[in-house]
Amino acid sequence: MIALFLLFGAWLAQGIPVAPNQSGTVTGLLRTAAGAPAVGVRVSALARPEQIAELAESTSLAAIAQTDASGQFRLENIPPGRYYIVAGRIDLPTYYPGVVIAKDGTAILVTAGATVAGIDFALNDVSAGRAISFLAGTPAPAFVIPMQTRIEGGGRIPIFEGGRFPVLRLARTDSPPIEAPLSAGSVSVTNTEYRATVENLPDGYTLKSFTFGSADLKTSVLKPGSSQMVSVVLQRAATPQRPGARISGRISGDINRSVYISGVPGTIYADGTFEFIGVPPGRHTLVTLDNPGRERALGASLVVGDQNLLNLELEEVPVVPLSAAAATAPTPPGNFPPNSRLPLGAIRGRVVDGMTGQPLDAGKVVINNDHNATVSLDTNGRFEVRGLLPGNYSLEIAAYGVGIVSRSVVLVDRDAELDVRISAEP
Repeated sequence: MIALFLLFGAWLAQGIPVAPNQSGTVTGLLRTAAGAPAVGVRVSALARPEQIAELAESTSLAAIAQTDASGQFRLENIPPGRYYIVAGRIDLPTYYPGVVIAKDGTAILVTAGATVAGIDFALNDVSAGRAISFLAGTPAPAFVIPMQTRIEGGGRIPIFEGGRFPVLRLARTDSPPIEAPLSAGSVSVTNTEYRATVENLPDGYTLKSFTFGSADLKTSVLKPGSSQMVSVVLQRAATPQRPGARISGRISGDINRSVYISGVPGTIYADGTFEFIGVPPGRHTLVTLDNPGRERALGASLVVGDQNLLNLELEEVPVVPLSAAAATAPTPPGNFPPNSRLPLGAIRGRVVDGMTGQPLDAGKVVINNDHNATVSLDTNGRFEVRGLLPGNYSLEIAAYGVGIVSRSVVLVDRDAELDVRISAEP
């Protein structure tokens, strides 16, 4: 890795000025893998050698720029020739049009006095950040290995389906295994050999090929140290049509979570979309579980009829109902029309002293024992939690210095109104 920094210095040392009328310009827009502007990222024009194999030894870096606050870049004074436009880490760059393997990149032609515009692409996650360097005597270096998953013949990559999270699993005998979701652009490993497997594939998917460079990982171990990519190719069997509606939409925020409708698991894909097939008529609660970090759950309350409900935008919910992943039969729609979305509910109440009836204004309410879903009592002893899905909730209501009581609430069609009386212990 240290050689990479020396090589980069050699590139910079080549800054031979070229007259403007004898050089060209390249402009474009760089985005992150999530679609946001990639700000402050290095972009370069790297001369394409005669043979791709010579690229690792190439020192022909013709221009360097940095993206601005909107992700735009401008490479100037480039001598005429064919160039790769590369972005991000010098040891693991992204090549235009958004790939990390040089042979898959597109070389562009730069001519004297002309501007090549519209070189827009996304920075692969593996290219974000800085190159890794290590000094003598430090522990074995970490390698960042690019990985790519695709469906044979095209299609979306499932990251949750049928109640399972498909993962790349790298196992070794002296430490816990490393796992990465199939949507990951890379996986970090140490300098050792791994037995690689793809685990938890949903029903209907099979592993077509599994390689690291030219090595077949079905029969060989993964040996870090080269600039190869882990490639996972899945084959999907034709899925029979099932009676019922199709429900689909998009997940906002981190997509690495699960999704259920009336306790039946759906599918989340690497492009951020979700889908349920064969949903029966009736009232349903749709909710995400296994939500990462401090990401809130997302959900919706729906009345499903005989039509598909597509492009749903889910709402953030402060806490999910108890037993949200337990399969339940859809309930009758009541007076609500089919193929409609219902407003989310609320739990509100007033907490008073059991002896005097005076409001207790110092306290809190914890819902479903989730301390991220905690509200404080106001000066009138009132509390309110909005944006709740239908279902069962458990409340622990504490008045500081007085006492604690518990309440169970079932939300269906109406908001819940509670009158809570707390008496001090004798």
